[in-house]
Amino acid sequence: MDKPICLITGATDGIGKVTATALARKGYAVVLAARNEAKAASVTSEIVASTGNRDVDYLIADLRSLAQLHRLADTFTVRYPRLDLLINNAGIIMPRRVLTEDGYETTFQVNYLAQFYLTQLLLNELEKSSQGRVINLSSSVYRTGKFDLDNLQSERQFSTISAYAASKLCVLLFTIELAQRLESTPVTANAVHPGIVRTPMMRHAPGVFRAISYAALPFSRSPVKGAATSIYLADSPDAAQSSGEYFVNAKVEKIKNAYNTKRNRELLWTLSMKAYQRALPG
Repeated sequence: MDKPICLITGATDGIGKVTATALARKGYAVVLAARNEAKAASVTSEIVASTGNRDVDYLIADLRSLAQLHRLADTFTVRYPRLDLLINNAGIIMPRRVLTEDGYETTFQVNYLAQFYLTQLLLNELEKSSQGRVINLSSSVYRTGKFDLDNLQSERQFSTISAYAASKLCVLLFTIELAQRLESTPVTANAVHPGIVRTPMMRHAPGVFRAISYAALPFSRSPVKGAATSIYLADSPDAAQSSGEYFVNAKVEKIKNAYNTKRNRELLWTLSMKAYQRALPG
């Protein structure tokens, strides 16, 4: 396949759907990773109809299941010759502490660990690209996030906002560490803050998070504007050499969190790699 190939999670709504549509319009072969097959099929047909690009496909996996992610990666590897662009876009906000089938707190797994796991599974495919790119969706709330090993998965105390902020901080720590480990490869990794975006996740946020979301509505942006930085990082030649950066409005922004240290990044990587190895089949 001559077209660049993109896999994007959370692509049936909001920012992800806009990003997938824009890349299809630019000539990418786009693969949607989704958990609802009926919705994925519908959005796939919609993107094909609106862009005229017939190379739009979907694969099914729930990010709350690492086994399903493994099957998705296996299917992708069989179906496609390489991966040029991985966008870890999916996210979740939880009203209470719920464990996944893998035994992890759901916010931690969906927003962070699934990103780590899927990226590791597809690194070989990304390295087959002449210039592979990984884009991880973070959020400016990372600034209030804590890297607390005793409460990394809200073991001691659960707060919707704290769990979400910590997961988005983990995304940034992972992205920086990943970029450093990929320096000798043709693959780059960057993180994105899309802004305060009017998405279904925002409208259906639980408790105090919903109140904050509605208070922010006058300052929020459309999914089209929210997707702009992801699209820039995916397709712009100007972003080809950027790696290990945090982008806001298509510009690099300095990370402001005291937990962003080399020690914490390496520690998170070690813990995540152990989780990754435990989840591998066999």
